[in-house]
Amino acid sequence: MSAPIHAFIDIGSTLIDGPAIGPARWLCGELGVAPEYLPRLTTLLFTTEFSDADELASRIVAEFATDSERTRDRVRALWDSQRGDAYCLDGAEEMLSRLEAAGIAIAYVSNIWQPFFEGFERCLPRWADRYPGFLSYRLGTSKPGVEIYRRALEATGCPAERAIMIGDTYENDIAPARELGMKSVWLLHRPQKERKELVGVLNGRLPRPDLTLASVADLRPDHLRGLFP
Repeated sequence: MSAPIHAFIDIGSTLIDGPAIGPARWLCGELGVAPEYLPRLTTLLFTTEFSDADELASRIVAEFATDSERTRDRVRALWDSQRGDAYCLDGAEEMLSRLEAAGIAIAYVSNIWQPFFEGFERCLPRWADRYPGFLSYRLGTSKPGVEIYRRALEATGCPAERAIMIGDTYENDIAPARELGMKSVWLLHRPQKERKELVGVLNGRLPRPDLTLASVADLRPDHLRGLFP
């Protein structure tokens, strides 16, 4: 008897979405942090667990020498907006229901920070804590590094050859999953942000994912089963 199929699913821009500008870029603009520090601030947000907005603000002041009062005000505003502005993508809840009904195991693997995960809990309360979550801010490691995937596979006891990564970005979701021998499903609901990677796949410069769909609403259990012999 074959081992069960495990679907590892991204969260941001796969199941839920939010503001067009990411939190680190928004803070750089609001606090006057130089653009060259954007990767460092992004890493701080997505690989560190903070108790609240004020703890994060204190860390930003210490690392980037920003104004204390303005930093606290802007971080509090961002924290609240990320929780409140998150919204469920059409078809996401129905897709999760179909996979569950089909007996496909589910887990989340996501680059995410705490308030946006709280937004996920608000948008999909039945699903957010129903399955294991391998979240960058809790684990201290993020995609496209493969460590977060290795931890997810080890914790769930799923061999890579029976695992599928479902996500919206080639660099973070498709490439590292393929590197470990996982199957991959690329959800292109915002192809304009994946233009370079899409051209690379079409021209043969990048390996094709196992399946490409226009949206999470299109994903069916038979799609996943069909990826395995």
